[in-house]
Amino acid sequence: MRHAAILLALFAATPALGDEVRTFMGTLNGREILVELTDAKSGPVVGRYTYKDTGGDVPLLAVSQEGNAFTLHEEAPCDETTCRTDDAGNAVDPPLAAVWTLTYDPEEYIATGTRAALDGKAKTVDLTLEVLAWRDLDPSEVPTPFGLHDRSAALGFQDGAGLNWSAAPYEMSLLETAFEEGPEQTLGGASFRDVVDPRTKFAFPRVTGFADGSPVDKVNAILAERHGRMTLAAFDCLAFRYASYGKGEYMTGTGGTLGDYDGELVTLSYASPRLVSWVQSGSLWCTGAHPYNHIDSYNFDVETGKPIDLKTVFSAFVPRQWGGAVDEVADAEAVAANPDAFFWGPNADLVAYVRDNVPADLFDEGLAEECLTDQAIVDQLDIRFEAGDAVMFTLSGFPHAISVCNGDLFSVRIEALKPFLAKGMAEYFPGVL
Repeated sequence: MRHAAILLALFAATPALGDEVRTFMGTLNGREILVELTDAKSGPVVGRYTYKDTGGDVPLLAVSQEGNAFTLHEEAPCDETTCRTDDAGNAVDPPLAAVWTLTYDPEEYIATGTRAALDGKAKTVDLTLEVLAWRDLDPSEVPTPFGLHDRSAALGFQDGAGLNWSAAPYEMSLLETAFEEGPEQTLGGASFRDVVDPRTKFAFPRVTGFADGSPVDKVNAILAERHGRMTLAAFDCLAFRYASYGKGEYMTGTGGTLGDYDGELVTLSYASPRLVSWVQSGSLWCTGAHPYNHIDSYNFDVETGKPIDLKTVFSAFVPRQWGGAVDEVADAEAVAANPDAFFWGPNADLVAYVRDNVPADLFDEGLAEECLTDQAIVDQLDIRFEAGDAVMFTLSGFPHAISVCNGDLFSVRIEALKPFLAKGMAEYFPGVL
């Protein structure tokens, strides 16, 4: 509860203007739980809850309400006979696990009541839920069990969406856990260790120090946020066991797992007080026709906390319409008016340089004809930075049918790339130009 006093004092000073969502914490059968409930200003109380030691939301459905007293149904996981949704994806007669009967005291910020199980071992237990924090309902957020959960799912992949205590107290509290820590390692002028959330099992790096004594708070904030978003994505798949979350009769073999995030490999490749790079690889699958087979690189500016725009460090990155051929560079006047409307990728000289330097034994002849065409390199070339002031050229983002093309091509020292560099590279690697 160490965040509760700070958050409650902060929010209590601001009058509520619209619908709010309250985050509670309590225990159920000896395990810590988080509960998120709407405030019923423009509809019935609905919500979700999760066990903190496992993650994975459970829907709480509206039944009845009178003043600050309300009743909710806890949904049960569905199976091939009970996973039913209508044409709009809404649950049809979902199975139920328990009845929650609660009364909320707005003066004490506490909800008390009972949970009565409906299964064969039916028993009733007392509930005491204390408000941890609250937030405004997003303008586009639907106040339903699905709407609340879907917001967390979106935070799992929408970089830049507010993953912080004021905007997402439920998620932030869920992400607070004790990490398992690996041994300290060195990478150039940085030391780091991998940490593991025991609930999702994949390791993610944290920097422990820089050789020049620079602080590590900002770089670790970047790494922690990405780690947290991946954890939320894994929990989203774990929660895909309920009809209210969209699981229909043709999806009974999907969801209810970590989506193979527990097999994700995350490797730190470069870290300095100005720049951090890493690579994520694996095969993720929760629903859909195909797994997401990937080798994705990430490069962040430590000072801004934002991804590095490659056109600011490579003058050889030029604008095109998406799918444009290597020689179809966009008109400079149009680009100046709206540079973000274009896809930026390697120019013809950099395409040729990359192809000429790919090791001959990396692809067999048939694959090279697929993976190393001008168009493939224009559309799929990516980079990350490596220790020793080097750049790793990679291919990333090929669709499932040719995902075998995804992967590292070759590494080269930055100083050997001077014809392709922009002045912005010197901000991260002084003296390189």
